[in-house]
Amino acid sequence: MIAFSSATDSDPAEAGRLAEARLLGDLVDTLLAEGFLDDQPVDWPPPDTLPATQAWPPETQWLRWWTERQKGEAVLIPLRSAILPSHRHIAAAGVFAASYRDDGTLATWRRLAPAELLEFVVKHCLDDAQRQQPGVANVRRLLNTTLWQTRQSIAEAAPLDMPPAHSAAASLRVLERRAALRDRPFHPLAKAKEGLDEASHRCHAAEFAKTIRMRWLAMRRDCLTGGSGAAPGASEPADLLLDDTARSKLEEEMVRRGLNPRSYLALPVHPWQFEHGLPRYLAAMLAAEEGVALEIAAGDFTATSSLRSLAPLNEGRFHLKLPMAVFSLGAARYLPAVKLLNGERGQTLLEQARARDPELQARLYLCDERRWWSYLPQGSGLFDDPPRHLGALAREYPAALLGDPSVRLVPMAALGVSSAQMEHVGEHPFDAWRQQRGWSDTEATAIALFGEVCDTFFDIALRLYRLGLMPEIHGQNAVLVCRDGRLDGLLLRDHDSVRLHRPWLDRHGIDDPCYHIRPGYSNSLYNDTPQDLLFYLQTLGIQVNLLAIVESLSRHYAHLGLAEARLWSEMRTRLEARIATLPFDAEQRRTLHAVLFEATRWPLKCVLRPLFEQQGVPGSMPSGKSSLANPFHTLESNRQERDVTCVVGAEPV
Repeated sequence: MIAFSSATDSDPAEAGRLAEARLLGDLVDTLLAEGFLDDQPVDWPPPDTLPATQAWPPETQWLRWWTERQKGEAVLIPLRSAILPSHRHIAAAGVFAASYRDDGTLATWRRLAPAELLEFVVKHCLDDAQRQQPGVANVRRLLNTTLWQTRQSIAEAAPLDMPPAHSAAASLRVLERRAALRDRPFHPLAKAKEGLDEASHRCHAAEFAKTIRMRWLAMRRDCLTGGSGAAPGASEPADLLLDDTARSKLEEEMVRRGLNPRSYLALPVHPWQFEHGLPRYLAAMLAAEEGVALEIAAGDFTATSSLRSLAPLNEGRFHLKLPMAVFSLGAARYLPAVKLLNGERGQTLLEQARARDPELQARLYLCDERRWWSYLPQGSGLFDDPPRHLGALAREYPAALLGDPSVRLVPMAALGVSSAQMEHVGEHPFDAWRQQRGWSDTEATAIALFGEVCDTFFDIALRLYRLGLMPEIHGQNAVLVCRDGRLDGLLLRDHDSVRLHRPWLDRHGIDDPCYHIRPGYSNSLYNDTPQDLLFYLQTLGIQVNLLAIVESLSRHYAHLGLAEARLWSEMRTRLEARIATLPFDAEQRRTLHAVLFEATRWPLKCVLRPLFEQQGVPGSMPSGKSSLANPFHTLESNRQERDVTCVVGAEPV
């Protein structure tokens, strides 16, 4: 395996090379998974027709994509066998444009930049109508933004040193920065945060560990709506987020400017949004003095891997989620009232489910997301554009967790990053757990710890599935609760996309949350069949969350010979065990086995094709559905091939 080396502030060229290599790898893997090359002329060329001036890893298998067969022009992609998808790009090995002579011998070859590979895709994998869509230009722009922001992150990210005596809150902040280095795994353009220039990116992205001081608006109360935790008489944002001194200064300014607290509420605003978003999208609101910009800046936070979600530096239990007029994952990062309403309803759904299962009561933790305020003036609808650029969610983390010195909160996304694939990340959390347990550094230890992660994750997810719901369980939202190096449960946050299957909710006496759904838009919250609901475990839970952990562990523990196949085998064993142990009825158990183990194909959540096809800027990440080979079938096929024979130089199938 080719590993990335460290880059420094003094070596921008090296940072650029590493950024290109990372983007190219995710781009190739996405093209393969989403089938961009399925109908293209490809073959597996013999060794004597390949570049011979570089020492390729012994596992290299070359895919030759003929872009102009008659002219002898091709793209050469070095791959390795994998489980999901069945072939993946070899880290940092590059992609090459090649030309061939009439006799089939290699004439020339050169390394391609990511933008050049993208142009081959646009030219040969899209038709004329598709090439005219605005999404194509958007993808080109996103790729360029991804490159420079990744380069800046590699060159300037703050070290991830854990304080010697750290609290749960402090360790969570460090692990959030760790997760941000990978962002959304396997999405080639996830790093792009459009709207941020170089200085803003440095100030507001999590990996730079900068202090972000809140700005404030005095908002007319009759222009706001709020959650059940923000009812009249309840604590307000300044009460939750500021110390006594800062709150007094804020109140003094409001009194000095004649802003009566009975008529106005002080609302926090992200400083970037204060400077850029409000003047652009809410100038009329400011002119009408529905909101009055205050001079004071108070409340110190730092960004998390979510960019618009901020962690306090005062060890408080209230995090902030704020809108930003920044585009990420092809969507605007605003915060509409409808999302906050649905988040509160999703939380109620999870609380009802937890009450129906003793294990969930003991091991499932929830952030409280009922304290929110949103700009919604008279005459505005839940789906109108300007109001969703102003609002605030004060997300409360359980005090019992933050106040326990033995607890560490570990976003699962932080486990998907290793020092072999990213820079500045330090030791893997598995190393700390292993040391706390007194275990040696062995392959068996790494597999055992991964098995414990799978047990905790599958136990919580499948217990909720049995009751008819599935949270958004990618690695950013699912947080492992660890006590003294042992996993104790799962903390969930960001409840606005808790999916459900209504017949199973009814069976267990769980109320329909009555989500607000935008008329005429696709709805993924209500799922007609159990198979539809299971889609989110297969995609977000396994193909995004657990696969990133598999990838990071196989790289981090490469010195032990740990292979991805061993981790996939452990994942299957733990998944089968949970299905056998949990109190599913016979029909549910048959569905799980049929979908997860017996089906030849699994669903795939596509990310690149929908970006090419995107016509506007929706409020959530554009995605589509496709399919790929069942990874457990691929795992078994690979095992059988190894058991039968080992043929040197055999062509991949």
